Amino acid sequence: MATVIIDTRSNEAKKMLEFLKSTRYARVIEEDIPNKETLEAMNEVEEGKVNSYKSAKDVMRKLKKKASVPDKDIQ
Repeated sequence: MATVIIDTRSNEAKKMLEFLKSTRYARVIEEDIPNKETLEAMNEVEEGKVNSYKSAKDVMRKLKKKASVPDKDIQ
C-alpha cells in the first residue's frame, strides 16, 4: 500500500485525481483541510481561550453590552 498526496489546486492535479478515481486499483480518500481562520480558532480552544456562559440569555446580554446595544431585559 502507498499513500499519495495530491494538491488539487491545479487543473492537471484534478485530472489526475479523477483518473485515479476511475481505476479499480486505487481508492481515493479526500480530506477537507480547515482554512486559516478555522485553524486559529481551533488553536484558541486548545489553549483555553474560550468564553463560557450560564445561559443563552447571558450570551445575549454580554454580546449586546459589547456592541453597546441597550438590553431591555436587564433588571
